[in-house]
Amino acid sequence: MAWHIFIPDSLLEETDDPKIRTYKVGQIARAAAIFGVEHIWIYRAGGRDGRFIKLVLEYAETPQYLRKRLFPLMSELKHVGVIPPLRTPHHKLKSRPRVGEIREGFAFRRGKRIYADIGLDELATVEGDVEGRAAFRIVSTRPLRVVPTKPEEYWGYRVHLTRKSLAKTLKKARLDLAVATSRKGQDFRDVKLPPLEGEVGFVFGSPRKGVMELLGEEDYPFDLILNTIPNQRTATVRTEEAVLATLAVFNLIRRD
Repeated sequence: MAWHIFIPDSLLEETDDPKIRTYKVGQIARAAAIFGVEHIWIYRAGGRDGRFIKLVLEYAETPQYLRKRLFPLMSELKHVGVIPPLRTPHHKLKSRPRVGEIREGFAFRRGKRIYADIGLDELATVEGDVEGRAAFRIVSTRPLRVVPTKPEEYWGYRVHLTRKSLAKTLKKARLDLAVATSRKGQDFRDVKLPPLEGEVGFVFGSPRKGVMELLGEEDYPFDLILNTIPNQRTATVRTEEAVLATLAVFNLIRRD
């Protein structure tokens, strides 16, 4: 099973403060990491911040020791210090290498050999033909050697900026279960929820428009349209708050 969340490119339309904008995106990253979301989709909703949202989400997901390699200095990342660290399994601290340990790294060719920065004091020699960011398993510590691998535990999320409408983005994701969140939806406590299997998606609206309004004249066969925050005491619920609340609800029945 893999969880997907869908957020609009108009997520930040209510604020121009660069620090607050960065923090709001960081809250999405943090919620996704807490509940093991594997895909974040940014759909077109009339906003202008899709690229910025994607950039900050990807920066937050990248282990600290790889950020200087993967992200050049840019003004958009000036306030990333306000984002709390994700502390996911692939955000490892520097320690003594252990055979069998899996670490995220960046591989590059130097002469005839391929080396990887895996966040330790020395570069590792890579056994295999891979370049760029990847996960590596340590197979030797003296000398330090690694092989590409696929982790079985949660290893962060991927960000997809589609520049497509909500309906087209949902179709592109090929979900097995699609859940729209809406204040006008059914109270989740009154619904017999189906098993969470396969590719499961949760769709969120923007600060000014709900999911159905953003869907417009297009049609998409949602499996469920739910109010995941019944009896809310505030006039509105921010998108980042809805993401956290919704994932917390469904996490109670997750069995994988």
